[in-house]
Parts: sequence; C-alpha cells; structure tokens
Amino acid sequence: MNGYRKSKGIVIELTALLDVIMIMLFWVMMSIQDGSDAVKAEADQKVAAAQQQLIETEAELDALKAELEENDANLQRVLNMARSINSDAAANMEALLGYEQGMLITLNIRYDDDGQLFIFNSDQKLGQAKISSQAEIADAIVEALGKAGLEESDVILCAMIYDGSESLYRDVRTVNAAVNSVRGIYKNFYCAYINTAR
Repeated sequence: MNGYRKSKGIVIELTALLDVIMIMLFWVMMSIQDGSDAVKAEADQKVAAAQQQLIETEAELDALKAELEENDANLQRVLNMARSINSDAAANMEALLGYEQGMLITLNIRYDDDGQLFIFNSDQKLGQAKISSQAEIADAIVEALGKAGLEESDVILCAMIYDGSESLYRDVRTVNAAVNSVRGIYKNFYCAYINTAR
C-alpha cells in the first residue's frame, strides 16, 4: 500500500432534508396567510363599526339640527306673538286715548221719511246710507272710516245708537250684519249697541 488512504467523503441524503424544509416553508406561508386573513377580517370589522358609528352620529346630528330648527321656529313664533301683543296693546291704548278725547265712530239710525244710517266721528258727519241693503251700508261705513283717516290695522271704537221703540228690528239686524262684514276689512273694529229706549 502506498501510504495514501482514499477518503470517501460524507454522503448526505438531501432528499429527506429538502422535504422537511419544504414542509416548514409551507407551514410558515400558511401561518402568514392565516394571520393576514385574521388581520384583514379584524380591519373589516373595525371599518364596519366605524361606518355604523358614522351613520349613527349623522342621524344624531340630523335629529339635533331638526330640533334646533324647531326650537328656532318656536322662538321666532313667540317673539312674533310678543311683538304682536305689544303692538296690539299700543293700538288699544291709542284707541282708548282717542275715546277719552271724544273720538268715537257713531252709527245713528234715524227715521224721517225712511230709515237712514248716519255715520259720525265725534261731531263730524262722515257719511250716511239708506237702510236698504247690508252691502250698501257696509260700503258707506268703510268709505266713512277711510274719510276719517283710519287704516285697516287701526283699533276703532264704535257705538251704534238706535231708539228701540222706533227702529225696526229688521233695520237693526241689517246694520248689525253690515258692521260684521266691515270687520272682514277692519279687523279691530269694535262696535257697541246702545238702545236709547231702555
């Protein structure tokens, strides 16, 4: 023998080792995929929850906005009522002060040949009308009120004076109906009825 020994080397069986490495890689990839799916599902869940929260918040904001608008409308209505009450009170006070100074519209039913309605403001004659139809009497009263410088929004105090022993019930009713129709134009037209026969 010549002093050299031949080395055979190490023979490693790689097939089995490659199988183990492939299985481990497959297992790692599957674990990563499962983790990714879980993260995606959790993210989807959070997005859905956030969207639901947004929808609920928008609904609450809409309800709050509607409530504020309703409160605004109610406040405006109350303010308008307060202004109206103040202006009505001022108009009533002005009418009462005018009444104290003798400013009063009077409707007098008199009979000469036939029934006539005379319209006065204090002692100033504003007009007259034959007691024949409700429409003619109402027109005469409206014309007289305009002549007196009274506007449709003014508070107007009026007294209808008649002698119940002389005046026909039909005529009193006709004048009364005319006064009621004048109230359709002059909303604050208040008329008292005075029967001088009592």
